[in-house]
Amino acid sequence: GSGKSYPNYHYEDLRDLCETYSKTNLANPAVIVDTNHANSGKKWAEQPRIAKEVLESCAYDKNIRKLVKGLMIESYIEDGCQAISEKDIYGKSITDPCLGWEKTERLVLDVADLL
Repeated sequence: GSGKSYPNYHYEDLRDLCETYSKTNLANPAVIVDTNHANSGKKWAEQPRIAKEVLESCAYDKNIRKLVKGLMIESYIEDGCQAISEKDIYGKSITDPCLGWEKTERLVLDVADLL
């Protein structure tokens, strides 16, 4: 690869992946879409929007629906993150910024409604 990170969850990206997999002999091609990291630009609050966009792509295209097996959502008790030297807030990540519990619960319910 180029060593660069860039979003890869958009409809066109998932279509491209479907086409790439169609040229292989994989018995069970699959993808789990990461809603954080490069896809969100580490903006944890973007994860619900990204998850819903992926689900819209699945609803629109049966091949994408068959390929996407799940979403990786970075979640913890409190929103965001804190420096390891701080550790002032119980339940707040000391690594990547995360979606807090209440927003995660809302997202899970929203996803269930879309399925």
